Amino acid sequence: MIEITRSRDVPGTPEDVAAVVTDLEGWPSWFALHKGWSGPIPTTAARGVTFKHKVRVLGLNGEVKWEVVELDVPSRFVLKGKGPSRSNMGVDFRVTPRDGGSTVAFTATIGGLAIKPVEGMLKGWIEVRADRTLDGLERVLSAD
Repeated sequence: MIEITRSRDVPGTPEDVAAVVTDLEGWPSWFALHKGWSGPIPTTAARGVTFKHKVRVLGLNGEVKWEVVELDVPSRFVLKGKGPSRSNMGVDFRVTPRDGGSTVAFTATIGGLAIKPVEGMLKGWIEVRADRTLDGLERVLSAD
């Protein structure tokens, strides 16, 4: 299993950050793992909500079925997903207050037997997407 964690100080209160992270309709503007919807777009994030979205991993298109498994606004938002080739994925956003803003820790995980042969390439790909996700989140929060 590959697990990548990145942390970033961002503008905005934890409540501001949580409002962006849990606004699933807004994902296309900042979430680097999102490449489009492949089902109904959920209007709210709540524990147990499921949805599907498209991903492009190492040049291959796929679909992930996500479930919100933990939601503790404004401090935590956790999703678990089933992806292509029976892969398992997870994303975990942890938000803590800091002077003048918030610190966001973003953890992305991916595992499964089909992942083993490409773990090295996939790890680098996930690291880049984690950084781009936090870049996008910071950009959206700076615009508000």
